[in-house]
Amino acid sequence: MFTTVQEATERFRISMSDLQMNEAHGGKFHLSKWFLDFIGEDGESMIFYSAKLKWHGFTVSYTSWLRYDGLTGVVVKSRFHHVQVPQINADTITWKDKKFGVSGTWESLENMIQTRIFETEEGFLDWKCFQPASKVQLRITDKVIEGRGYAELLTLTVPPWKIPMDELRWGRFASDKNNMVWIELREKEKQQWLWLNGKKIEHCIIEDDHISLPDYDRVLNLDRGVVLESEKKISSLVQKLIRYIPGINKLIPVNFLMADEFKWLSKCDFQGDNNTYSHGMSIHELVNFKAGQA
Repeated sequence: MFTTVQEATERFRISMSDLQMNEAHGGKFHLSKWFLDFIGEDGESMIFYSAKLKWHGFTVSYTSWLRYDGLTGVVVKSRFHHVQVPQINADTITWKDKKFGVSGTWESLENMIQTRIFETEEGFLDWKCFQPASKVQLRITDKVIEGRGYAELLTLTVPPWKIPMDELRWGRFASDKNNMVWIELREKEKQQWLWLNGKKIEHCIIEDDHISLPDYDRVLNLDRGVVLESEKKISSLVQKLIRYIPGINKLIPVNFLMADEFKWLSKCDFQGDNNTYSHGMSIHELVNFKAGQA
């Protein structure tokens, strides 16, 4: 949390400077992709995407709203026009979409974390998690709901299929006492990034049903109780993008195009010191880029 107005203002100035630097960097490929989520007390969950791609002289924007509750299941709405970008103001992010009839405020409960996931002479992948844990208020038509959330921004100046990975795992967990964020790229070797309550943890085991921190004798168990997505999402999205970037499907390798993606909403138990547990929720995913291989 920010302790003074001066600290908050300085953090905001630095963040916006970084964003402008990233926007100006590198040439032909540029993708900025916002991910915001929400989990309510009753398990109702939402994911919001706002993305902009520039490539080969074309520019296309995309937005999506995934909504889950126990009665209606998963409902997804998406489009390629009138896309709104989240606005950052110190430790608060606001986002609204008149077409969806949704507006929200994400108030940070944890300091920003960030890292450069990949870099070559051609470009980079920057990951900025502005809010590893958030207090969220959403207005949907005339209904107001509150819960926990998360907010991140990916910036790529290199096509993602040029990043060496056979599998990608990502997730975030929050409870009253703890929050955790993790990323793993698997190929011949694993590259891992994990933060617990804002502290980077060097040694961990990242699986679909649990996250282990051997040096701290802690385990996060993920029940994968709700499947939010289970499809070849990249292929589906690219088929729609052909209308805006002709021939894009021919430029993307088959193994990347045909990747399987699974996204879950999990009830979680986090085993901490003296076998005490904190209970919370997680949104996490697996993307398998080997699925399209013969």
